[in-house]
Amino acid sequence: MKQRFFIICALAIVWPVSGLFSQKTTLYGIVTNENAEVLIGAAVRWADTTAGTLTDTLGRFWLPHRCHESTLLIQYPGYQPARVQVLPEEDSLWIEVSGVRQLQEVTIQEHRFDTRISTLDPRNVERIERNELRKAPCCNLSESFETNGAADVTYSNALTGVKEIQMLGLRGIYSQFLLENRPTLQGIATPYAFEYLPGTWLNGIQLAKGASSARQGFAGITGQINADLVKPTQDKPVFVNAFTSTEGRGELNVHLNRRGEGKWSHGLLTHASIVRNRWDMNGDNFYDVPNRQQLNGLYRLFYESPEMCAQFNVQALTDYRRGGQIRSIEGVPGFFGVEMQNERLEVWGKIGIEGLNGRPYRQVGNMVSASWHRANGLFGSNRYAAEQRSAYWQTLYQSIIGTTDHQIVLAPSVQYDDIQERVNEQDLSRTEWVPGVMAEYTYSRPNLRMGIPDFVVVLGGRIDWNSRFGWLITPRASAKYNFSPETVVRLSAGRGYRSPNLMAENISLLASNRALRFAPNLLHEEAWNYGINLTHEFKMAGRKASLNVDLYRTDFVRQIVVDVDQSPTEVAFYYSPGQAFANSLLAMLQYTPVQGLDMRVAYKWTDTRSTFSDGVLRLLPLVAQHRGLATLDYTTPDKKWMFNTRVQVVGPQRMPDNSQIPHELVHDFPEITPTYALWSLQITRTWRRMEIYIGGENLTGFQQHHAIIAAGEPTSPFFNGSQIWAPIMGPVAYAGVRFSPSGL
Repeated sequence: MKQRFFIICALAIVWPVSGLFSQKTTLYGIVTNENAEVLIGAAVRWADTTAGTLTDTLGRFWLPHRCHESTLLIQYPGYQPARVQVLPEEDSLWIEVSGVRQLQEVTIQEHRFDTRISTLDPRNVERIERNELRKAPCCNLSESFETNGAADVTYSNALTGVKEIQMLGLRGIYSQFLLENRPTLQGIATPYAFEYLPGTWLNGIQLAKGASSARQGFAGITGQINADLVKPTQDKPVFVNAFTSTEGRGELNVHLNRRGEGKWSHGLLTHASIVRNRWDMNGDNFYDVPNRQQLNGLYRLFYESPEMCAQFNVQALTDYRRGGQIRSIEGVPGFFGVEMQNERLEVWGKIGIEGLNGRPYRQVGNMVSASWHRANGLFGSNRYAAEQRSAYWQTLYQSIIGTTDHQIVLAPSVQYDDIQERVNEQDLSRTEWVPGVMAEYTYSRPNLRMGIPDFVVVLGGRIDWNSRFGWLITPRASAKYNFSPETVVRLSAGRGYRSPNLMAENISLLASNRALRFAPNLLHEEAWNYGINLTHEFKMAGRKASLNVDLYRTDFVRQIVVDVDQSPTEVAFYYSPGQAFANSLLAMLQYTPVQGLDMRVAYKWTDTRSTFSDGVLRLLPLVAQHRGLATLDYTTPDKKWMFNTRVQVVGPQRMPDNSQIPHELVHDFPEITPTYALWSLQITRTWRRMEIYIGGENLTGFQQHHAIIAAGEPTSPFFNGSQIWAPIMGPVAYAGVRFSPSGL
């Protein structure tokens, strides 16, 4: 079945590419009104046929050329249908539609949810808008998913404060992270990657579920997380955000933007944060959260014109954190302290050109990046040191075949990573070169009655050569069908690979005295992902509502198991000897019962299992099979007050096997964790230039009171701070202010 799927995808790539070299004649046109304003979504067809196309966002259309005189019919709401005679020698038209019908004056107000899934996109992409990020502190990207049902935030250990993301029942390492559609923050930057993007820098987040596109590489087995940053032309000239909390946390973000001469603009985004406290709510003599400090800055330079757009960016940061044992215990040998220092410099740029060779439908874009990252850590007696140099280049060419119903994308790329990494006496250094090429064909069938393409198929894939793994072939496909403009079903399937960074991705395991044992010849991971999505927008009691249902399965061909069950004093890394999979079901309902009030209810079920070295197929530890989310957001009619509250319910989780540890050390660690709920609340008051918000997290006060095994014996072989299943901190209150002299 998989071989047949690959053959179909390969044929789908070869056929469109061959069309690039044929000289198929195309009629190109643009549709405007009498004021030279482009008309988007105008229906265009030959008068003697029922098939046609729709104008794009620039008012353009393409149709097969005819060798005899024919009549073109153009229809657009509010205008009389227009008929245009097209001579055989004409290949481009500018059509002006005039004669507006008499319409009564109407005022249209559209309400959109701040987390939404478009019924037009062939991929299942959940978009988190910027306004959604205002409903919680969202001090950085890792804290921006608290109001989202698709991505779950988990805590990996009690000593470093690292937060992880889970999607489709699997760790976030199986999702590809993108920054404005560019792969980044991979390798040794993985543990804290999401903390390197402050929340005020974010313009929005897109969660693409399933392996439906291979444009950015062979990774992204369970999907992609793309962070979109604010642009100098969209952001305020001056913007300030200050934040503090009872956690001992303080943050300051300052944005400075300016539109330069002509088509140039530039901006500077800065961030400074600090955590200083000695919180030890459970009395185990360990910091509940590490003290830390971060300085982070990003400079952006943009050029925009009708023919070309370009940007240049430089980001630099330093991040230091210290935690672990607060003080030595008299008469007890050893001291388990934690220190981690990260430094990073990254430069990247993009350039895009429209109308290549005088053809407006031909576009070419280039993106390049180079980064340097250094990390040094101390975890008790464990030493970690790593340095990484990376570079990335991609050229993307996009065109059509005959009409805009058939589109083709070609994208060669090269990824380079040089990683020098040591853990104690083990050398995990490696170098990877990955040249590759991607091709993707999209067919869109326009439905003139609906005014949208009702059937879209995307077939494509890529071929890469990895200097460590050899040839990698990645076929992927997705399709969507609209029963109506409000109801869509999507399907996706594809193969993905992952180049693991075993130590960086599991750095939380260093928060213990366990020995690390790596099986020989551990290379890449490989899996297939299949999914179906239903999105339905409807009215309930005359008010807007939206229902979204996802069902996905990931089947591993090759998976590396991080086995913490086999031995209480070791962690084993090896390939699963048998079946490994993840099933995920998500149902989410959004509803506006009254004006200004939005409700969201989500339920997620996951079943994630792997075969361990003893041949037994088990649930992975510390993965909740059941999760729930309920949010209420109310904004007053004058937009001056906003009230946001949410409740997250986390179901039982299997703990690692602690049966071989002395009972007196683990009697407070259950085999199966209890279900618990977390309640958060925020109130925001807005003025023209300023916004003040106050709130609280974990107001239910639920805590994991026993977080470290053998906390009183830091030199014990059983010492372990990596079995975290709930918050360690109790209720946390916070306050912040957003300010812009030009108005928010």
